[in-house]
Amino acid sequence: MKRIVITGLRAGVGATTIAANLIQALVQFDQSVHVIDARPENLLCLHFALDFSIKDGWSKRWLVGESWKNAAYISNQNLAFVPYGLLTIDEIKSIKDNIDSLPCGLLDIFLSQPEVESEWQLILLPSVNELDNSHVALLDSADMVLCVINADIQNYTYFQQSVSFHDFNMRHQPYFVINSYQPLSVNSVDFSFVFKQELAEQCLPILLHHDTSVPDACSQLSNVIKYAPHSQISQGLKELAFWFIAHFALKTTGDL
Repeated sequence: MKRIVITGLRAGVGATTIAANLIQALVQFDQSVHVIDARPENLLCLHFALDFSIKDGWSKRWLVGESWKNAAYISNQNLAFVPYGLLTIDEIKSIKDNIDSLPCGLLDIFLSQPEVESEWQLILLPSVNELDNSHVALLDSADMVLCVINADIQNYTYFQQSVSFHDFNMRHQPYFVINSYQPLSVNSVDFSFVFKQELAEQCLPILLHHDTSVPDACSQLSNVIKYAPHSQISQGLKELAFWFIAHFALKTTGDL
């Protein structure tokens, strides 16, 4: 199983959108894949047309002693996803206390299962500043950690000043992908160049463009690759998926 953990440098950079669309792109390359939403906001379900009345998710199943697999859904586009679930106030406190008491935190919940050993597993985590000890072992178990950033002054300031980010970067050595790139914006172009220079080989050679089809697709409870397959962002997401496939293929043959 190839486990990719996805997070964002800060809130609002588009990590949820990338996780939701990366699964679609990988499926189009004939890969078996499922995605797990480990963010309490439970927003990944927006991209898979899960009815708002459904409060089910792995967190609610785990609280009653069930496996995360029991909360898996198949979307109308035949994509496998596991929502976080909608918790009550008491359930929020209970799950936090219970996860904090586990020796390996979330990793003890998302143990590898024989049924999915041949699949890609994408796990969407909270943004870097929200990560805590319960996420560390899961991050350590990943075959790759992907951190989403935007090329702007806010992200760059956080990149320079945040102690939690520097600890995260040193320990987990993530790859970074620039999202919401705007080629007509001098700031976007300049900060993209700066990030590529300072992150060097950690920065993927792919720019995911800002595209109005992303919120349009989300409002239609769909992913952008299906909603606007010829859009620039869709092409970039397919390039990202292909990069992952090539990366792991090279790793398997020992060339990396």
